[in-house]
Amino acid sequence: MSESFSIDGLGWRENWRIDNGKDSYVVPFPTLRPATLVFHGETEFSYGHYGIHLGQADVLTFLGPSTGEITGYFIDCREGSPTAGVRERHVWSPASRRALYIPPGVAHTFDGLEFVNTINSYELFLPDPEQWVRGSLEWQPDADIINIPLDIAQEDLPYYRPNSHPASELWYDLVASQQRSMIPKISHEYPLTREVRLADGTIRRVELRKRLPKAEEKAWEPVEGVMGVGWVRHPVVVSGPESGFSALLDRHPLYFIDHGETGYSHDAYGIHLGQEDRLTFVGPRNQQVTLHLIDTRVDSPTYGADLAITFTPDPRRYLLIPPGVGHAFEHLENVFTINRPRTLLPADGSDYRPGNDVIDWPREQRPIPSLRPNVIPASREYYEEQVADQKRLRELPTTHATPSVMLIDGPDGRKIRVALRKKIQAVA
Repeated sequence: MSESFSIDGLGWRENWRIDNGKDSYVVPFPTLRPATLVFHGETEFSYGHYGIHLGQADVLTFLGPSTGEITGYFIDCREGSPTAGVRERHVWSPASRRALYIPPGVAHTFDGLEFVNTINSYELFLPDPEQWVRGSLEWQPDADIINIPLDIAQEDLPYYRPNSHPASELWYDLVASQQRSMIPKISHEYPLTREVRLADGTIRRVELRKRLPKAEEKAWEPVEGVMGVGWVRHPVVVSGPESGFSALLDRHPLYFIDHGETGYSHDAYGIHLGQEDRLTFVGPRNQQVTLHLIDTRVDSPTYGADLAITFTPDPRRYLLIPPGVGHAFEHLENVFTINRPRTLLPADGSDYRPGNDVIDWPREQRPIPSLRPNVIPASREYYEEQVADQKRLRELPTTHATPSVMLIDGPDGRKIRVALRKKIQAVA
């Protein structure tokens, strides 16, 4: 399978991965920026055209079976690029270890995306400020997609000057706010765009939109028996019978877990005191995953609840699990779990370290613990510092796997937490 790219700026970026045991990895994205989860269904999938962004660089991590085969087609449509007009085709398999970077102005399309879900941790770019001042701006941020036919002739290729100024964090905040407000109101599929020449010779970009039937999905579906646990629908844009994207807009650090393909089940409940999990599961839609729950919140009206539910992966929703609710999964192999958790801090202002915020409680051990989770929502500044810490850690060699934290009896009879970390060979 081909690895090197000819088009200037197009290529693979290695993802930061942390060993999670066997063939499983935790893959953090140290960012508060919005991202998208693109799903393609399980029947043969093809876009049927090239797509070109002028204000967005796609950064695509392909999540799917390692036996899959994706074919990517690319054309450099950037005016003034040293590789302008170059076309290339590449073939690869899905893998959590890397992401494909596609610069603005590079046309792209894919085949073989059935059974594959894609995380797009995109980067945004703005036009030259002088264009705003002169009023000569043709680019529209809410219509930043141009489609061209798959069989377009070389002499008919359009060329564009993509935006070149990296957007500020404020712009990402505005984009997230706009998406959160507008996506629930959308009544049509993701648009197809074409440039057409009018009778007077001018060229206009038009959008073709297919109206959708009214959605019946619920925004919130509680899991009966444990207070506060339930399914939340993502803001979703539909692009076909089985395809579309879910907007990941929570202003919290993002990570996903690659559970591998050789069998993955928990023998212990994971219990957070300061983390509210928001778990999106993607993978084979006929796979039965079992979730075991126990409510260890001593002040909860459902304290002591002990139950199991079965579900199948669905990229359109996430599972909200409040702090203090223990959870253990069975049959997560071939499934990827995406999380943008909310952080809650101790009411007494004591030190809280999210890296150790999990208690591993054996599933068969009884009686269950009686815990009081954190209750103070973390500030934006807290999340920004968390991202800065993750970026610093990313630059260091990984020497330990994700920790296992156990509750043990201390010298005074009180429970204390001990983090156990498996040492692994450092990889730069």
